[in-house]
Amino acid sequence: MDFQKSIEKIYDSSKLAIKNNNGDLFLSHFGELDSEKISELSEETESKLFEIGTAKRNIKNIFNILIEGLQNIIKHGDLSLENKQSSFFNLAIFEDAFICSFANLIYNEKIGDLFKNIDHLNTLDKVGLKSVYLETLTNGQISKKGGAGLGVIIMAMKSKNKIVYSSSPIDDKLSIVLLDIKVDKL
Repeated sequence: MDFQKSIEKIYDSSKLAIKNNNGDLFLSHFGELDSEKISELSEETESKLFEIGTAKRNIKNIFNILIEGLQNIIKHGDLSLENKQSSFFNLAIFEDAFICSFANLIYNEKIGDLFKNIDHLNTLDKVGLKSVYLETLTNGQISKKGGAGLGVIIMAMKSKNKIVYSSSPIDDKLSIVLLDIKVDKL
């Protein structure tokens, strides 16, 4: 199976998993992202959430998570050998929650550190997350791509739930990493 087909298969599986878990796919995007596409997706998400009567606090949290997640894909996702960004995003609605899923390519050697950082965030309560956020904001190392690691921390703070993650190898150098960020309905 070729590179792009492997990623499409993971994308299709993610949508099927939503359906199999009694969720509704609310919004989805597959392919490359840029700032214009992020604006378009965020406006569409906000508008559709208002239309269905979603609580304003949920809309605010989902909007913040969406912006951080999509910006992380652009800033921290790695490119394929063809110099392409391969990513996808799903927003699903379940009976008691919304789940924002973000997926992008990451070099295999980076995955362990990312998952270790997420595991650490998942152990923290609200006060602990805020402390890590302030510490990273004040003393964080700025990465080569311009981030200080704040995006995942902000998503964890806004979610108030553990971040669920997984990875699927695409080839010997790259994997698709999927982050699921849950926002409980108010």
